[in-house]
Amino acid sequence: MTKRRLTQLKRKTPEDRKGPKVSLVLACALATGMALGLAFDANAYDGGRLGSFANVALRFPESWQQFRLSPPQVLAPIRIGEWPSWLFGRNEETRRKSVDDGKPVIAVVIDDLGQDQIRTKEAIALSPNVTLSFLPYPQASHALSHEAHVAGHQVMVHLQMQPIGDANPGPMALTAGLAPSELARRVNWALDRVSDHDGANNHMGSRFTASRTALEPVMQTLAAHRMFFLDSRTTAATQAEDVARTTGLLTGSRDVFLDDEDSASAVERQLERTEARARASGSAIAIGHPHPQTLAALKTWTAKLEAKGFRLVPVGQVLDRRAKAQRHPVLSSLFN
Repeated sequence: MTKRRLTQLKRKTPEDRKGPKVSLVLACALATGMALGLAFDANAYDGGRLGSFANVALRFPESWQQFRLSPPQVLAPIRIGEWPSWLFGRNEETRRKSVDDGKPVIAVVIDDLGQDQIRTKEAIALSPNVTLSFLPYPQASHALSHEAHVAGHQVMVHLQMQPIGDANPGPMALTAGLAPSELARRVNWALDRVSDHDGANNHMGSRFTASRTALEPVMQTLAAHRMFFLDSRTTAATQAEDVARTTGLLTGSRDVFLDDEDSASAVERQLERTEARARASGSAIAIGHPHPQTLAALKTWTAKLEAKGFRLVPVGQVLDRRAKAQRHPVLSSLFN
């Protein structure tokens, strides 16, 4: 029985015999490498015995030690909203794609999102080229802002700032007189509560935005996060755009408020004013709020805007276009 079983074993071919030889070669190479590693420094010998690999490694040049302990970052952090669009069942939109075809461009920002979840979802259902700005303190803002980003919208943080008068801008508001470190802490708190943000604009802030001293640590914090800043212009005395530009931020100001007057006819008039502004200067930025009449008017208006000869784009593209136009003509051509 044993003999028959042995005779049934497959005879090894020359190819089969290569395996052990390859393993032997690899083992020899590994042993050689280990020996070379130990011999890397004569000081690896300690009391007549070979030192440990850890001791040998500690004697490597300092640059290697830093590399071993803190390897360079190869891949930038990936936000979930930037994963391929097909993962979420949507087609690729024009988000963050700047196309200059000569047409006047218009950006519309909807503020105060996150508090009313139904209205916020209605805003998310608008054209993806409408920019959405979320208040940081509502609990739902983080999830809703991520939903907006996945739907194709550019997302902003609606930073609450101190107004003139007794109106309450909300918890963790930026107020004049706070220490720079506290202002930076509150800005970081706000940024952590809104997902996938590219920029920020002010909520209220008629008093705060008039103070250069108060604005400087805020803009420095936003610059550290590589964000842009849109001045909502809640006061004629605002210094926000100028301080942001001095800090190195991409920045600009709102041109039109759509719904200071709470009626459908008033919103339509302001949309016409926005178009006129864009025709005259090449671009316009309008800010509205998630009021029923505003959302309804925008749903109809955005569908017809391209036929009128305009392009609706994220607000960051308008700020970028304006910044290029302000550069020296030779430098401007390098960025087109």
